[in-house]
Amino acid sequence: MKDVVIVSTCRTAVGTFGGSLRDLNAATLGSIVMRE
Repeated sequence: MKDVVIVSTCRTAVGTFGGSLRDLNAATLGSIVMRE
């Protein structure tokens, strides 16, 4: 198995508990970041 490393960063949306991102689960948010 190959090592996984972080080579850059990106900003993600910041929301409040129960706010506009409440309908997105962690996997969906993570996939958005990975596509970035």
